[in-house]
Amino acid sequence: MPSVQLLQLTEHGRRILASRRKSLLLATSILVLGGTTAYVQSQCRNRSSASFNHCNGLRDDREKSDKLVTKDGEVKQTAKKKGGLKSLKVLVAVLLSEMGKVGASNLLSMVAIAVLRTAGSNRLAKVQGFLFRAAFLQRVPLFFWLIIENLLLCFLLSTIDSTSTYISGTLSLRFRKILTKLIHANYFENMAYYKISHVDGRITNPEQRIASDVPRFCSELSELIQEDLTAVTDCLLYTWRVCSYTSPKYFFWVLGYVLGAGAVIRNFSPAFGKLMSKEQQLEGEYRQLHSRLRTNAESIALYGGERREEFHIQQKFGALIRHMRVVHHNHWWFGMIQDFLVKYLGATVAVILIIEPFFAGHLKPDTSTLGRATMLSNLRYHTSVIISLFKSLGTLSISSRRLSRLSGYADRIHELIVISRELSCHDKSSLQRNGARNYFSEANYVEFSGVKVVTPTGNVLVKDLTLKVEPGSNLLITGPNGSGKSSLFRVLGGLWPMESGHIVKPGVGSDLNKEIFYVPQRPYTAVGTLQDQLIYPLTADQEVEPLTHNAMVELLKNCAWPY
Repeated sequence: MPSVQLLQLTEHGRRILASRRKSLLLATSILVLGGTTAYVQSQCRNRSSASFNHCNGLRDDREKSDKLVTKDGEVKQTAKKKGGLKSLKVLVAVLLSEMGKVGASNLLSMVAIAVLRTAGSNRLAKVQGFLFRAAFLQRVPLFFWLIIENLLLCFLLSTIDSTSTYISGTLSLRFRKILTKLIHANYFENMAYYKISHVDGRITNPEQRIASDVPRFCSELSELIQEDLTAVTDCLLYTWRVCSYTSPKYFFWVLGYVLGAGAVIRNFSPAFGKLMSKEQQLEGEYRQLHSRLRTNAESIALYGGERREEFHIQQKFGALIRHMRVVHHNHWWFGMIQDFLVKYLGATVAVILIIEPFFAGHLKPDTSTLGRATMLSNLRYHTSVIISLFKSLGTLSISSRRLSRLSGYADRIHELIVISRELSCHDKSSLQRNGARNYFSEANYVEFSGVKVVTPTGNVLVKDLTLKVEPGSNLLITGPNGSGKSSLFRVLGGLWPMESGHIVKPGVGSDLNKEIFYVPQRPYTAVGTLQDQLIYPLTADQEVEPLTHNAMVELLKNCAWPY
């Protein structure tokens, strides 16, 4: 009698499964067709827009000039599209070329750990399937041995996961060290750090990109590498397992569904890279206002300007909040579509693919007790295989979204590297372009000949300045505020570029030099001791004649500052 009921249940299940298979095939076809149609329409729109702009002599607003940083230090001109992956490719190429043996060993270790993790997960799924069979057959000794093996595998997998996280963090630190070193190499050359903030104007808040964007980019890149390596190994192993004990059609069904859902998701996906880049820019501007408030707190307090400063800070904070609302809204509706296609509808498809082989195919059980026990074991293992295959393909399909987010960081970091290199090499390149025409020459006196002093914003302060200061002579320059008194010394010291004219000064080049001592308008306190302040920018190791304690006391007495 139980056998007859099982036979009736099996026949009924076959009929249900046949209708579900048709529904699954229809849904998969619709997803694939819809994704393909959306992709083709998107490409056609892009091509028609590009063709229209080209025919009318217009440039695409998404394209702008950029420069690529090459390994030999050259700066090449290219065309960059916002939201593209060009900057990301450049940074990844730099990281791979500079990571060295330590970074390469970390990558190889991550590959090995991904393989071990996949093999361990596969074995754990088998053992848990054997547990079902042993429990159904009431084989107690075998059940306890399998429990022990299950615990050992769980401990091994936890160790592998922790080790993978550790190596990923180590690789992230390696990436950050490389990028920070690359940025600093040009950032502190030829006063590029000053020119970026006060002369060039293309980058605001470079400290936000160095101290915030770089570590976030490196952390997310290493996590993406770790997850994609695991997904690739899972996909390869479980594809082979599905094809070995059932039919390849299950893999193609999973692949077709994931590709179709991925095409639909990509078509609806907002520009997360652009949104993230704008978010970091607003965060940096908001942080800069608070830093400015702290730096000028005394002046603001004496003027009673706290309400004015509060207004500016609240205004910038409001802009940040409005942008974050847009970001969260985009995450809401896009996450709703993605979760429905990847999680819930995908889980329904997975259930059908899990049950189908047990009604017809190699996993069809017989009516014996051993056959039913084997069916339970195979059902547990097949469930793990299908779910892992779905997860791995799903992880690979949504990698484009994470790459889009990474490209937002990469664009900001790459722009900082390019502009720093451009500003640090400005004098050298200008000399090569102008040939014999040099704005500066060396002598033991200071002379301005027909110099035009222009602010970084383009305002002309002095049109034709000619003066000469011999050694030992004094010159007093007077004038109202904003007339260009301090600007003369900024041009003399190379802080501002010179538009025209000729300057003679001690030392070669436009940089500050040891022959002229410049006193800035705002006092600066160096990091360190009082001795470090007196000998700045030298350190104790760089002193030719070390400053002793008695000499330091004597210097302070000469300035009427007893110590």
